[in-house]
This record gives sequence, C-alpha cells and structure tokens, in this order.
Amino acid sequence: MIYLLLIFLLGIMTPIQTAANSRLRHYVTSPIVASLVSFSIGTIYLAIVVAMQEGSFGIGAETFRELPWWAWLGGVCGLYGLTVNIIIFPKLGSVQTALMPMLGQMTMGMLIDHFGWLRSTTYPLTFIRIAALAIILAGVCMVVIKKGEQSGKKNLLPWQLIGISGGAVFAMQPPMNSLLSAKLSSAVSAAFVSFLSATVILYAIVLLRRSDRIHLSQIFASNRPWWVWLGGIIGGTFVTGFAFFASKVGIGLLLITSICGLLTCSLIIDKYGLLGATRKTVGTVQYIGLLFVIAGIIALRMN
Repeated sequence: MIYLLLIFLLGIMTPIQTAANSRLRHYVTSPIVASLVSFSIGTIYLAIVVAMQEGSFGIGAETFRELPWWAWLGGVCGLYGLTVNIIIFPKLGSVQTALMPMLGQMTMGMLIDHFGWLRSTTYPLTFIRIAALAIILAGVCMVVIKKGEQSGKKNLLPWQLIGISGGAVFAMQPPMNSLLSAKLSSAVSAAFVSFLSATVILYAIVLLRRSDRIHLSQIFASNRPWWVWLGGIIGGTFVTGFAFFASKVGIGLLLITSICGLLTCSLIIDKYGLLGATRKTVGTVQYIGLLFVIAGIIALRMN
C-alpha cells in the first residue's frame, strides 16, 4: 500500500508536468522544440543525480551483451506516446485524446502482467481483475467526459486506434526500464538511459527541420515563469519511479494507480484554475468516477 501511495503521488505530478510543457510550448511555438527542451533538462537532471548517487552510469560492454536489444527502447516508447498525443489532439479533441491512450495503457498493462511479457512478473488475469478493470474504465470515462469537447468529425477510427497504440506502447516503457534498472542496479541510471535516447532522437529531428531550429532560439527569451522548466525534472522523477515500482506491484496496477493520481490532480487544477489553466466546473459525476477508479484499484490490490 505504501508503494501504491507513492505511485499515486507520481501520477499527481503528471498534470503538473503537462502544464509546464504546455506553457513552454506556448513560448517556443513548436511542440517538438518544447519536448526537446523538456527531455534535455530531464537528461541533465538525471545525469547529475546518477553522478551524485552512483559515481558512474554502470554501463559497460557486459551490459550490452546480457540485455536484450529491446531493453534500451524505453525512451523511444515514451517519446512515441508523447508524439501520439500531439498528433491526435486536433483530430479527436481533449476527451478522446485522454481516453484512447488510457484505454491502451490499461489493456496493455494487464496483458503484460498476464503473459509476463518483457520479462515482467506474472500476475494472472482473473475474473476479479477483469471486473476491476471494467470499473476503472467506467470511472475514467466519468471523470474525463466533462473535461473536453466532443468532436463532430467522422471516420475517427484510425485516429482512435493511433491513440490506443500510443497508450499501449507507453505501457511497455516501465518493464523495459525495470529490466534495465535491475541490470544497472539503479532506477535512476535506467531513467537516464531512457531520457538520453529520446533526447538524441529529438535533437536529430530538430536538426533536420529548419522551422524547429528557428523556434529553438526562442528558448532563451526573458519573462518565462520559473516553473515552465520543471517538466523535464518531473518527467525524470516519474520515469525513475516507474522503473523502480514496475517489478513491485505489476505493470497494470502501476499504470492504473498513476492514472488515478493523474485524474485527481487534473480535477483539482480544473476546479481552481491552477498553473494557468482555465477554471472549469467539476461535477458530482466526476467525483463518483474518481471513486470508481479508487474502488477498482483496491479490488486489484486485494486480488
């Protein structure tokens, strides 16, 4: 239960990271540049933490020989999930942009637990776990349904599938980083590798796109709120926590508990208009939905 509480707190950090990155995107215009800045800050932060705690990154030739090639792709999975959200938002609107990746995360998390994919600990998919997942999904829908606009566009299935794939691929990041963490004997080192790989990819994209190189110069303009630079640090802490807790509670419960924290913090931000967000009404249905999610998590934990 202590692990779940800490994971819940990690989930609470997610909307704060999103708000910081969104404000940063507002200043630099380009979402790619905003992501690059966030990942770069996170990489530097994690490098400093590793240097202070471990003294070295613990990555040698033996590490590459003993780990499967996919263990190094955690950063790519995180970057893919982030990119998918950017792509589908104009097509689906905020409601489905929140729901589709969550559906992908929860489904893939349960499958990883059931089959032990990516060398994760096996947690069989029982009837109680399936029922708990249905309750949680219903609760998520109740919380999110009033948070955004409905889209009147047709032929949305391809974009919905892309959104689900983004969440499913993101759900693969924790077991990858967990395996890397076990080999390096450090969750922080695993998170650093994850962030570094994503940062290198983003730098390559920016170098290839002239428009993004122009936006890159806007980073150092004055009058930026101090908290817009926290996205990368929060992200680094988030990925480190996931790498540590993945083997402790299982991927499905890890993702769902963090989603509960995410929804809780999102409702608070909406209700009080925090971090520059537009103040919105939070209704009874949303509170009931959050209780559904919590009830589902308790059912999973007791099973």
